[in-house]
Amino acid sequence: MNTSRMNLFYSITILVSIAGILPYCNSQKCCTVDEWTADMFLDYGLVFSDNKKETTKSAYSYINGTVKVTYDYPNRRTYLKIHGAQVSHLLPDPMPFDTTIINDYKKGIQYNIWSDGSCMKSTIKNMTKQCIPDDAELVNTGSLVTEWNTVQNYRYTTTDDIPAHVDATIFQFTSPASCNPVHMVYFVGSVKSGSGTLINLDVMNVVPYSIDPSVFNVPPQCKDITALVNRNTMLERLLELNIFI
Repeated sequence: MNTSRMNLFYSITILVSIAGILPYCNSQKCCTVDEWTADMFLDYGLVFSDNKKETTKSAYSYINGTVKVTYDYPNRRTYLKIHGAQVSHLLPDPMPFDTTIINDYKKGIQYNIWSDGSCMKSTIKNMTKQCIPDDAELVNTGSLVTEWNTVQNYRYTTTDDIPAHVDATIFQFTSPASCNPVHMVYFVGSVKSGSGTLINLDVMNVVPYSIDPSVFNVPPQCKDITALVNRNTMLERLLELNIFI
């Protein structure tokens, strides 16, 4: 495992953190179906500015890549396969960011398997059903590609100590009553002035009720590793597949 890559990733993402995952709310406008797969494009940017020092110190990290995901709510598990690159002023060159993530919510464990086969475990909280909250504001409706592909755009703010501002564009269906994410934008500020996190997520090729259970098989090298405490940054919440936060 590339230790410098791991240390940089976790030291950067911890700088702008938010509170724990929201509990499932019985009041919502719509939810995803209980099982689905999708392809995603991820853009993640973080800036941290420590302006309380005599000399201002700043750090930034940017990750761009593709993600294949599987969401299995009945069995409380999710899967993500990420191919991308990470850029930071702390790196001499862009660094590949290739990893497989298996979230097992029944055990409360996330397995992070890097491209070289090395593995890391961390703790996660309960899985939440992914829903647009009832207090979300409907900003606009429109169509995507064709007139009959109607989409809706919602905006809402989470109730964390440092709130996340979410802009969600979705497809909504009547049979079964559900919705698919299309384009998500997340912005989280910070207690540090001039710091924050901005994430764009484009979601495509959503296929309901067609999952491959073999993607959840945990490699043997992961099973005897001590689990670390999850730091609960915005990126880590998305890597637990909390699309609607």
